[in-house]
Amino acid sequence: MAQVIDSKSEAHDYGLEKVATTLTLFETDPDQFGISYDAAYSGLFGNGHVSGLPITVSQNGSWNVYQNPTITVTVSNYSDDRSNHVISLHVTIQVDVLGGVTIYDQTLGGRYGIDAWRGLAEAIRAAHERKVG
Repeated sequence: MAQVIDSKSEAHDYGLEKVATTLTLFETDPDQFGISYDAAYSGLFGNGHVSGLPITVSQNGSWNVYQNPTITVTVSNYSDDRSNHVISLHVTIQVDVLGGVTIYDQTLGGRYGIDAWRGLAEAIRAAHERKVG
């Protein structure tokens, strides 16, 4: 089962075009990560909604993920601190319409892995002991 690490949304109004995009960062398997997307758009080029299951991400890079219009996803500042179970990455999504627009520009990150769940369970146990004791 995938663990959600972080999720952020961004909405833009480009006059005749509107777009709202949400990306969610998951740990899909131990020490493996993916990003799912959900976007709604309306305007001159039509109305629609697209979403997708986690796409594997493991490094910096830039990928054209769709043609006509060209959609480019760029991951930068990728950092995976495995000893502390913390990941961080910056995602920019550009769409080649009306001269090219950025529809998403956010940093996603947080704790992951079984240690995150153990830490939460330990904190709950300690709080319970303080309350009872």
